[in-house]
Amino acid sequence: MSKDFDREVTEFFKNYQDRGMVKWMGFYLSDHVAKINQRNRERVKYNPKKSEMTQDEIGQILFEAFSQHKQVSVQLNTLSDETDYLDDIVGFVNGYHDDQLIVISDQIIDLEEINHVKIL
Repeated sequence: MSKDFDREVTEFFKNYQDRGMVKWMGFYLSDHVAKINQRNRERVKYNPKKSEMTQDEIGQILFEAFSQHKQVSVQLNTLSDETDYLDDIVGFVNGYHDDQLIVISDQIIDLEEINHVKIL
């Protein structure tokens, strides 16, 4: 039995031609398509304008987040193109710098540039 099996294996590999990378192309293609789809979803991402807040509302929320060490999400008035807002800045309020600047996760932000802020 073992000799017959060995002979069959030997005969098989005499005529066997490895397809090389061709046999892996199906895996590569599915990974490649998944990556392309992910990039397309990221490109389509849209950041609409959130409700505009007054400087007093913004100051109160930032003070609460600072004093209670809570994380915030901040939308700036800055547009990435003509209609789309930049991604929100998410982090902890580390402190204030002068009267008009606030530090959120090591980023210095002018309070007048903030459109909307919320505690997460």
